[in-house]
Amino acid sequence: MSAIIASPDARSVHRLGVFLVVASAIAWSISGIFARMLTVDAWTTVSLRAAIGAVYMGVGLVYVHRTGSLAAIRSIGWFGLVIAGCASLSMLFFVGALYHTTIANVSVIYATTPFLAAGLAWLIMRERVSRRTLIASGGALVGVVVMVGGSFGSGHLFGDAMALGMAASFAIVAVVARARPGLEMLPVNLFCCLFTALVGLPFASPATATAQDWVVLTLFAFTSIPLAFFMFLAGARRIPAAESGLISTLDVVLAPLWVYLIFAEDPGMAAIIGGAIVLLAVIWHILGGWRLKSS
Repeated sequence: MSAIIASPDARSVHRLGVFLVVASAIAWSISGIFARMLTVDAWTTVSLRAAIGAVYMGVGLVYVHRTGSLAAIRSIGWFGLVIAGCASLSMLFFVGALYHTTIANVSVIYATTPFLAAGLAWLIMRERVSRRTLIASGGALVGVVVMVGGSFGSGHLFGDAMALGMAASFAIVAVVARARPGLEMLPVNLFCCLFTALVGLPFASPATATAQDWVVLTLFAFTSIPLAFFMFLAGARRIPAAESGLISTLDVVLAPLWVYLIFAEDPGMAAIIGGAIVLLAVIWHILGGWRLKSS
């Protein structure tokens, strides 16, 4: 096993996986910029973004597979539908959590994703988690707790449960993607968008969207769905599930940074210190892991 991990091909695959998950976290982190530019409510944002994302994925599917598009859809099987359903649930749970608990609680609970992914990966695939990953995940969790400071704990049980459902759904996505590395990603993304749009549209108000909202939603959908989600799934199937969950916490750090740089929205000293802890934990894990695999 160690010989396989240490081989040049395995190292290249792992590094590509890390790069893709980091890139997906960066793409997701700019969601706050688009959210600040929108005038519509949360359900309208989620449902319209998903509907536009479904158009993107449908066009991409036909462009790549041509006459074999239906065969590509059938090829994902129930594993692909599980990933799509869990990813959709994660989006919907996120919206529900924002309505019923604090941003602080959502952030801290989301930071448990690496631990949930590690446990699920061990139960399903008997995938062992390295000590380095566990230490870095713990460091990232501490960093998020520092970021949210004294505002944690002021939410409600129902909202916190939805936030936990979001983290668990995202962890399942990472584990199933790891278990089926050859899965066709375009149909999975398409079904994720369709599920989310169908659930969210009854609560949405598309008529309230302005021309600017539609432009922003189009860009929002592209960066967060076909771009970010595709890169995450492509990366998650190349690295351990706990590691992809850990790296994805970069989203929590980068989101307030972009909003501060563009809108001058001060995140506060606690967010800066906590964000630095998360960032250092992830960088320590990535660079240390690469050195170990190279030696």
